Amino acid sequence: MDNNHNVTEFHKVENPLNELMKQDPQQLLGKAIEAKVQSLLDTCTSLQANRKQGVVRNGHLPERHLETGFGEITIKVPKVRDRTGSGIKFNNKLVLPYLK
Repeated sequence: MDNNHNVTEFHKVENPLNELMKQDPQQLLGKAIEAKVQSLLDTCTSLQANRKQGVVRNGHLPERHLETGFGEITIKVPKVRDRTGSGIKFNNKLVLPYLK
């Protein structure tokens, strides 16, 4: 009887999203938040207040420190101002209010 054994080497399967997050989670999250804000502003371009754009950027909230699976990151969430009084707000679902 032959005692030869076939040994197959398996490579660890990497999740591309995890690899991307390991590289620079702060920058990635910042870009995602900026894209959400820009999407809101693009949606509201037709709103006008005194012949000016009705919904505009208005600085940033104070920096927040978040614990992630990849360590602590610091993030700045942009603010949006509604000049029309229609109650439009930027509700960020990526970084919830008061989340630590």
